Amino acid sequence: MQTVLITGAAAGIGKAVAEEFLRNGHTVYALDVCTPVFPSGQYIPIQADITDEAALKAAAEQLSANGVALDCICNFAGVHTMGSFIETDYEKIKRIFEIDLLGTVLVNKTFHSLLKKDGRILITSSEVAPLDPLPFNGIYSVAKTAVDSYAQALRQELNLLGQKVITLRPGAVKTALSDGSATSTQALCDSTVLYKEEAKHFCRLVAKFTGKPIPAEKLAAFVYKIALKKHPKYVYAKHRHFGLTLLGILPKRLQCFIVKKLVHK
Repeated sequence: MQTVLITGAAAGIGKAVAEEFLRNGHTVYALDVCTPVFPSGQYIPIQADITDEAALKAAAEQLSANGVALDCICNFAGVHTMGSFIETDYEKIKRIFEIDLLGTVLVNKTFHSLLKKDGRILITSSEVAPLDPLPFNGIYSVAKTAVDSYAQALRQELNLLGQKVITLRPGAVKTALSDGSATSTQALCDSTVLYKEEAKHFCRLVAKFTGKPIPAEKLAAFVYKIALKKHPKYVYAKHRHFGLTLLGILPKRLQCFIVKKLVHK
């Protein structure tokens, strides 16, 4: 049986993954800004903001004092927003990077001392991470691309210590985060001044580019398998959208041309 730390464990993918581990008899340290609660299983809730260094250090010290050794650290905490780099409030932009990128860095840095010598870290980026960003999704895309790059940097470093880093690039998953993206897209349409017409057309295109979300439980079962795999791949993609992937391999000039045509219709 394994001992795992899971961030974002109170909801969405993080909660589904925690439930999958608990259902299979593992011990889960469930970390979230809201106290995670599960109906059963060997779990220990940790209420903390992943951007709060003092809170994370206190939690890590408590676990260390209790002799906890982690087999895996699973990073699922994250937020999403829609908006343009020009119009979105700077504090909002900064908060996205603080949570999605720096929060992930801080969690792994803080709890690494508890990771077993042959332990592993799973880092969640996104299907958009290796692709060129689309308009209005750029803030999130750039943050996730940075997360993807960070995962590779950490992989190189921990590989020298015999520890593994796995990158997960999921497509659309049915969670409160994905539901909120529709609300965020509508908020973009209501608030933008520079892109009134473009945003309206883009709102109608979002569903087509996103595709039908898969249940969080389905992704959780996939995560569980790769987290326990003896020789996991470095990067896993799940439920990628073919249209986004195809657009991403086109020359940048052609990408811009196609997107402009689509949002000007």
